[in-house]
Amino acid sequence: MIKKWLLLMLAVLALSLSCERDDICATSTPTTPQLTMSFLDADNINETKSLNINIYKRDMSDSITYTDASTIQVPLRTDTTATVLVFVKNPNNLVAAENPNNADTLIFTYTPQETFISRACGYKVVFNNLSIQVNPGSDGRWIDDFIINNRTIADEDTTHVFIRH
Repeated sequence: MIKKWLLLMLAVLALSLSCERDDICATSTPTTPQLTMSFLDADNINETKSLNINIYKRDMSDSITYTDASTIQVPLRTDTTATVLVFVKNPNNLVAAENPNNADTLIFTYTPQETFISRACGYKVVFNNLSIQVNPGSDGRWIDDFIINNRTIADEDTTHVFIRH
């Protein structure tokens, strides 16, 4: 009887040790943050100023469109130290009152730092030492100025960059 009990206990122990726990990354787990940008009125920096904007990769592919937006979020590349994006104000709107179809190129440079979250979630990237360079297109500059509010992009809760236009 003891041998049967011992064999049963060993079988239960072996079964419980062979099970794997579920590795599911919770949706509330912070992942790689996007760059949060807000647009301000060039004449009154305390006032937000909405705009219509398309954002493209350098080769003008994969656009992100925002309509009447005063705050946007833009993904940065995690596999390199720079992201080049083309910001087109009032895209395809040649009758816009201000800067119709005007494109400025922004070059974001940073130091990516991988941070381990968990086995289920993997890694996230934090972007350190953010700097920005603005190159106006042949149609002139629509971005008057920018203010880097936070040079470390670790979350999406704060505005990292303010653009005056």
